[in-house]
Amino acid sequence: MKKDTCNIIIIFGATGDLAKRKLFPSLNGIYNSKKLPDNLKIIGCGRKEIDSDIFNDLHNKISKYSEYLKVDPSDKDDFISLSKKVKEIENIYNNTNIIYYLSTPPGAYLPIIDNLIINNLNKEENGFRRIIIEKPFGNDLDSSKKLNKVLSAGFNESQIFRIDHYLGKETVQNILVSRFTNFMFNALWDRNNISYIEITAAESIGIKDRGEYYDKSGAIKDMFQNHLLELLCLVAMEEPKVKTAESIRNEKVNVLNNIRKINCIDDVIRGQYLASETSSKIFKSYKENKGVEKNSKTETFFACKLFIDNDRWKDVPFFIRTGKRLPTKVTEIVVNFKKNNNIFSSKNESNTLIFRLQPDEGMLVKFNLKKPGHKSEIINKNLEFHYKKLGENIINNAYETLILDVFKGDTMLFSRSDFVEKAWEIVDPITKEIVSNNIKLYGYKAGTWGPQKCNDLFRNENTWRYPCKNLVNDGEICEL
Repeated sequence: MKKDTCNIIIIFGATGDLAKRKLFPSLNGIYNSKKLPDNLKIIGCGRKEIDSDIFNDLHNKISKYSEYLKVDPSDKDDFISLSKKVKEIENIYNNTNIIYYLSTPPGAYLPIIDNLIINNLNKEENGFRRIIIEKPFGNDLDSSKKLNKVLSAGFNESQIFRIDHYLGKETVQNILVSRFTNFMFNALWDRNNISYIEITAAESIGIKDRGEYYDKSGAIKDMFQNHLLELLCLVAMEEPKVKTAESIRNEKVNVLNNIRKINCIDDVIRGQYLASETSSKIFKSYKENKGVEKNSKTETFFACKLFIDNDRWKDVPFFIRTGKRLPTKVTEIVVNFKKNNNIFSSKNESNTLIFRLQPDEGMLVKFNLKKPGHKSEIINKNLEFHYKKLGENIINNAYETLILDVFKGDTMLFSRSDFVEKAWEIVDPITKEIVSNNIKLYGYKAGTWGPQKCNDLFRNENTWRYPCKNLVNDGEICEL
């Protein structure tokens, strides 16, 4: 008699860096939380010949569920072997659910997808078939459309999970909850009350051993096209009429559709980090990294100002920046409210709401009050919340959340094809101007907040918040 249901996750690129650092530790985490699906089998696939016992030794508690199979993305015979392995399992169970995880370089996506389709491994005859694809999803609009076309030939949209690990973060999901469930925020969330919004994703590290990939990508394609535009949409989207994946994804696409064409000459700043030295550290320049071209013009820092032309946000500037070798690792969203005009207006500061996504996850409100004493002196103070105060292990690993969502078939935290293509429509004009040498590349010392020119985006008395490791601290000099 056949058993009921088997759940298989097939990981292409199982010997690679992403699988080692993120996927297998996340599967171990799911195991520890007792949330693994019933009758789980993990098939790790890679180009190398590796003994399954050696492979399993790497993966701790989930090793009893896993085995290794040599599968070269372009080798048709290897996919025949994979198909036979799947058939063996199918013969034991009434239903077999399969997730294909493409944890490979982007160049391997098309041959893997083609071979899955050729061998009918996409067919949902006795269980679901789902595919997870890591970014970058294409490197421009044309390649993105081509990839979507190949995918749609064998999988419908509900089977495709374009993963952006940022969306799996607990604190990112909290943005919508905080906006829509708190009247004191939601009622003020528009151009009448908000002066400007900042989105920062800063990294203190360089590019490590990713030189060959990063030099072909840069900060715009690596961060802005995906992570940062996703965060922008969560901040700016309208409240969905119903709490469904498609309703939320529709509103995110609506935001992208309303973004005004970016002024590439005046509202885009690119930078590349230079060598620098402090009393305790020596930082080499970007060009000194392995895999980077000697005369590289790839940006490691990107900032821009953009506008959303709809009733809620018309003429409210959004300032977005990301970079390598900045003073500290931090991702946050800063909502700067308009200054309240009243009898104390010459002395008070504007209110600020900060969503801290990493590290020291939490929220911060800056508000005004009277300083104790006889004089009417106004001071600006912090009201903060830290996620860690809710208890240990509250914040789930992003990949754990997303992998479990794929098993559930929940697409809410994944990018839809029209979102990806629209994001490239926004980015492509910028990259074309770069190729035409119309956007300057500024140097900045490693360990600083990017090119000084970046402050010119404001063109008024406002400036960037300079966040530190701790949520409540800020300043141009932070903890390294």
